[in-house]
Amino acid sequence: MRRGLATAAAATLVLLLAVPAGRADGTPTAPSSPAVSPPRSLVVALALQDPLLQAGVVRGREVILARGFEVELARILARRLGGRVERFVHVPSATRLLASNAPGWQLALGGIERSRGVRAAAELSDSYLTTDVVVVAGRGLQRPRRLADLRRTRLCAVRGGDGAGAAARVGPRTPPLLVAGPERLLQLVRTGVCDAALVPATEAGRFVRDGGRGLGPVVGRIARDDGLGAVVPHGSGLDVRAVDRELGRLRRDGTLGRLARTWLGLDPAALRVLR
Repeated sequence: MRRGLATAAAATLVLLLAVPAGRADGTPTAPSSPAVSPPRSLVVALALQDPLLQAGVVRGREVILARGFEVELARILARRLGGRVERFVHVPSATRLLASNAPGWQLALGGIERSRGVRAAAELSDSYLTTDVVVVAGRGLQRPRRLADLRRTRLCAVRGGDGAGAAARVGPRTPPLLVAGPERLLQLVRTGVCDAALVPATEAGRFVRDGGRGLGPVVGRIARDDGLGAVVPHGSGLDVRAVDRELGRLRRDGTLGRLARTWLGLDPAALRVLR
């Protein structure tokens, strides 16, 4: 009898150990293969779509003089994973970053929102930068504390952007004014035509810097339940859970916030969420 119970317990333990672990956000991961050491030298793909996130000179396929928020994040991640960035390569399309079965790189950062989800050829890491919408007040606006306070204001945003979507979510009594680009948006807020601008998190620091004294305070952010994630192709030698683990440490020790302040002008994750 005891031998039978011991055998059953051992079988149960084997089954429990076979259950795949989940991601930090609750998303289940695929069953993992036997643990392997991550590559010591990483080839990192960049999209070069936003000069604050990543910029550089393209020579052939290689990116030289690479710099920016995501570039420095890639270097720090590589060190935390026990290696270094060997070189950066240019892959201009987010679709190609997610779809290639044999990309020739182990990690990619290209301003890709996690809402794109897991693809057949790659996985997206946990978020390293929020894509919430930042509320930048005009000089005469009393600081709003809740989303309801914004309903009595004249909001402005770039047409077709995340700010326009956030304005629709707020539901202001006066229809939001949607403009063609950030330059026009800045002009209307500085001249008092708009009470507040709704600006994507990655652009908010640049917007405030360009506005100078003509703007009021950054009053908070409107949550979008999304964020930018790193692309880890299947078979690259990297485990996306290891990337997630290091991103969590970088968040807790303040490294991500420091990078955001250095390259973007502000840390959107430090702003209060307006509810």
